Amino acid sequence: MGLPSSSTPYLLLIFLCLLNVSTINSSKPSTEEAVFFGGKIPALYVIGDSLVDSGNNNYLATKIKANFLPYGSDFEGGKPTGRFSNGKTIADYIAINYGLPLVPAYMGLSEEQKNNISTGINYASASCGVFIGTGKLLGKCLSMCVQIDLLSETIENNLKKKFKTESALSKHLAESLFMTAIGINDYVFFYNKLLDANAFANTLLHEFLIQIQRLYDLGARKFFINNLKPLGCYPNIIANIIIPGGGCNDKLNRAVAIYNDKLRNSLPFMKQKFPDSSFLYSDYFNFMLGLRASSSKMNTTSPCCPSVYDGGKTTSCTPGSGSCKVPQTHIFFDPFHPTQWANQMYSVGCFKEKKVCQVV
Repeated sequence: MGLPSSSTPYLLLIFLCLLNVSTINSSKPSTEEAVFFGGKIPALYVIGDSLVDSGNNNYLATKIKANFLPYGSDFEGGKPTGRFSNGKTIADYIAINYGLPLVPAYMGLSEEQKNNISTGINYASASCGVFIGTGKLLGKCLSMCVQIDLLSETIENNLKKKFKTESALSKHLAESLFMTAIGINDYVFFYNKLLDANAFANTLLHEFLIQIQRLYDLGARKFFINNLKPLGCYPNIIANIIIPGGGCNDKLNRAVAIYNDKLRNSLPFMKQKFPDSSFLYSDYFNFMLGLRASSSKMNTTSPCCPSVYDGGKTTSCTPGSGSCKVPQTHIFFDPFHPTQWANQMYSVGCFKEKKVCQVV
């Protein structure tokens, strides 16, 4: 499958910048930076995929949904919400760490609710990605571009009613946190071993940075950038390879890591381009690798749901699936998504240990 088209001059610019990235000073963040934007934000706006979808796909004509048990079995009330986990997502824990309510799914809000919410909205959509065509074979989903279109509509149609002056609205947007966790589905649907991993990463990064520019133009100044997970270590991938000891598809992980390195290295240049912006980089890739390596008493290779995993033929948890009795003994809840326990460990690593997340 061919790649979406891209701009050669822009990619050349990225390439030239990355050649010089080793000269950038990688000093530790200051004490003020270490508390991540002062420790207080008025709102969290989420752009992403199923890792952080809080229920948008419930309202879309797609096969990719999580609005049935055992999804949500450990969430508040023990009911499914559309989150692809037994409980909270990493976006939920980010909100909790900033003292904010859990961010609601845009598609589930009435117009009145949109007019009254000023603590953030979640636009994430499972199976979608940065590229417009990602995930479309499975039904409707909201690409990164569409999610930002909806954010733009929120600002124009709803937030302008909540904040009566342009300066008040600008202040709200500038102080809010804009989280992105998207891109892995672009690898799932478009990347294959016949493609050059470096060229693919450049194309994906090019499209991603265009959308970051759009967020900035809308008023975003504080960015929480989550890198891509180690896809080669997820149950639906390792079930199809034969490696003693439950090893990973290292070639696929290396391809994803190329993108992650380019993403991380591009952020200082983005900060220079937007001098009043701040970027918090979340190394989710190495967090998950570390969690997998250090959890000797955990099940690190099979999902909790379905409880009887058939070696990869079943690629998801379905309404008829049974699940393990204790999800806390698993890193993965279904073949593609982490358990609430893993998401909570991410929160600890990011906000308490300050190892996973770093202000650029």
